[in-house]
Amino acid sequence: MNASHTEFIESYVDQSNNFSKIKQIDKTVQNNGIHTKQQSMLRYLVLFLSIWIIIPSFYCFDQPVAIYKTLKQLFQEDSTINFDLYFASLYIIYAFGNAFLPLLTGGMRDCRGDRIVMTYIVAIMILGQLTFTIGVYFKSFLLMILGRLLLGWGIESLLPLWSSFLAPFFKNSISIVLSILQLFSQIGLVLSIYLTPIIQKEYNLIISLISGIVFILIGYILLCLGFLIDKKLENENYLSSYRQLQPSSDIILTEDTKIINKFYFFKFKDIKIFPQMFWLLLAFNSAFYCSIVTLVNVSMYIMASVLFDINNQIEELDIALFWMLGCLSLFIIGPLVQYFTYRRYLIIVSVIIIIIGHIQYLTSPHIGLTILAIGYCLSFVCTWSAIIYIIKLKSFGKAFGLTVGFQNLIFVFMPFILDIVNRNIMGTFKVLISFSLFALILAIQILVEDIRCFNILDNKLAPMQFPKINNASNEENNNNDIDLFAEYLEKPQ
Repeated sequence: MNASHTEFIESYVDQSNNFSKIKQIDKTVQNNGIHTKQQSMLRYLVLFLSIWIIIPSFYCFDQPVAIYKTLKQLFQEDSTINFDLYFASLYIIYAFGNAFLPLLTGGMRDCRGDRIVMTYIVAIMILGQLTFTIGVYFKSFLLMILGRLLLGWGIESLLPLWSSFLAPFFKNSISIVLSILQLFSQIGLVLSIYLTPIIQKEYNLIISLISGIVFILIGYILLCLGFLIDKKLENENYLSSYRQLQPSSDIILTEDTKIINKFYFFKFKDIKIFPQMFWLLLAFNSAFYCSIVTLVNVSMYIMASVLFDINNQIEELDIALFWMLGCLSLFIIGPLVQYFTYRRYLIIVSVIIIIIGHIQYLTSPHIGLTILAIGYCLSFVCTWSAIIYIIKLKSFGKAFGLTVGFQNLIFVFMPFILDIVNRNIMGTFKVLISFSLFALILAIQILVEDIRCFNILDNKLAPMQFPKINNASNEENNNNDIDLFAEYLEKPQ
């Protein structure tokens, strides 16, 4: 072996040691960072500041429904436009784009982190709402559709990013946080249908649409204050973690020491990192989402009526109000899911509630909507909180991108499925109850898988699977349990 070979080997060994050292530091920074955020009282302030971006997002989501009659009068002069078809396309394009765009956002999140990507997403939402407003002003459906595509990308990406951003703060009470998220999103929908016509009557149509942009900007300013607190906690954690692992003279904060590797991006081969339970939860989420939202979501209800002659049984505002009434159950559902700690049974219960809601809707739509809202909220909180528990922090973006994308991919075909089956309420009922029954089958499979994997849905460690962990302190287990679960799940089952 000559001198050059020896120098090469020594250089390689030094680089390997440095890489291992950096990896150890990053791991310590991540674990300590999560623990620091969980213990800080500032986490409640971060939650309070960040939640206000959710309301204006969904306020903008259903504004086309709120101004439906005005838009129809505005475009009725143009005989070349089939208004109902173009209006429906505002929601079809919204859902179709979100079958793919959240995957891009998820990769960006895993690459750049929550704060930066959430800023991008808010900018996209503002651009989308502005483009839609300009389209209304110039009577251009092309601009309106483009605006809805951008707005949909922002809204559908914001929910998982918001969940990912707050997960390190509330790992042990994430179900309650998701309940708050769902509740505030429904408040935004109700405010949109109620407040937009009032602003339009008081001022004009364009001002009512610009109000959505103003509300988003206010929400983003508050969100930035939450970002500053989050950054402050991270900086304090970086410094303390380095001091634990290195002499003070070696403390150098560089880009390479960030928790998330900036070169880490979405690749289709990365789906191998997700366990079987994730795919069951993804399929279940899509099934119950299409089963419920197709019927009760205001926009989808209007879209089905204008395309396929499904007669409205109740007014749009009634739909929103009774849906909101059912969502008030989130005050109970959040703590129930978090402290009952048997999500596998609650998931089955949620599907049963959904089936009862569909049946009740045929005789009493108002009561049926309320029951469906309760079932939807329970399913949503159970599913999303379970995904947060079984997926590694660095892969949240891809996981939620796949979840949101797949549910929208199925959702976009629902009007056409309804049209093929039948063009009346019984045909709709047959399709939706079939989706509910399919969700029930998936819920049973989730139950079996959760039993086999020792209750992983509730973030519980099985003693026989992790004998070394039993000897560790409770604090160490609390800091490491997410990654330990993920590492266990990534092994061949």
